[in-house]
Amino acid sequence: MNKSVLIIEDHPLYRDALVQVVRSIAEELVAVAVSSAEEGLQRAASLSNLHMVLLDLGLPGMSGIEAVQSFRRDFPQIPLVVISASDNRQHANAALRAGARYFVPKSASIEIIVDITKRILSGVTEAPQWVVTQAELALPVTDEICLTQRQKETLVLLSKGYSNKEIGLCMGLAEITVKTHASAIFRRLGVANRIQAVLAARRLGIGVAQPNDADSRPLQPTP
Repeated sequence: MNKSVLIIEDHPLYRDALVQVVRSIAEELVAVAVSSAEEGLQRAASLSNLHMVLLDLGLPGMSGIEAVQSFRRDFPQIPLVVISASDNRQHANAALRAGARYFVPKSASIEIIVDITKRILSGVTEAPQWVVTQAELALPVTDEICLTQRQKETLVLLSKGYSNKEIGLCMGLAEITVKTHASAIFRRLGVANRIQAVLAARRLGIGVAQPNDADSRPLQPTP
């Protein structure tokens, strides 16, 4: 029977990246992705061969330690890995005390997440761990980052998972113009793709929509 990995992440780009990571490990792995802890608890109850949970700590609705505690209460035998945009020691310690097997910052490399997943699925048992990593990307100093208003608007929509075509419709731009803005953003952040751009911008605190933003409507075109 195929093994299932439950991914609970509200950010569409990072959620899709985790799905691809899980699928790349072994053909028999099934990645089940949802965007809230409440939905995750429901799906977990319906998965007969659940082997692992990857849980974002900053979800809307039930979030943080409450979500970890709920999973440990309802599924005490299933290893749970917290993935967090925060690398705060207090957050890490609280998650591990609540029952997480690992606390992994989103700045961790894909290789680290793959290794943790493989170890858990192979039955390796270890004491709870906070994975402390150097940032995967060599980021410039925040003060040296200078994005135009258009680029900031593009970055916000990128962070919400919009395609280039959708961004163009929201901003009243041709798709090729959106691609030009995106390429400029990547250069200025020193990254190679959308996922890295979103993670880098979050760490630098520039121009990125936060998961709990109340207003998720598309931006109006800038005059």
